Amino acid sequence: MDEIFAYTAENWGRNQAEKYLEQIWDTFGRITADPKRWRLRDDVHPGCRICHSGRHAVLYRIHKGRVEVARVLHDAMDFKRHLTAGSFDFE
Repeated sequence: MDEIFAYTAENWGRNQAEKYLEQIWDTFGRITADPKRWRLRDDVHPGCRICHSGRHAVLYRIHKGRVEVARVLHDAMDFKRHLTAGSFDFE
């Protein structure tokens, strides 16, 4: 999130960076309110779900009744390449 903020602030200004991060945080809220709304993307990683927010994608899973966010990636990135074997190892 820090990198997203810094990049956005540098290219579009601090106000836009604050708005954009607020939008991503709102997306986290939408995910936690209805985590099964977004389809499974087992092709990316077993149990992975993806919710887009602006030009970024939140990659998460539902595990033991809670939402676990693995990464927030730019939508042009290769998601599989940026998820390592341990991306969802939170325990």
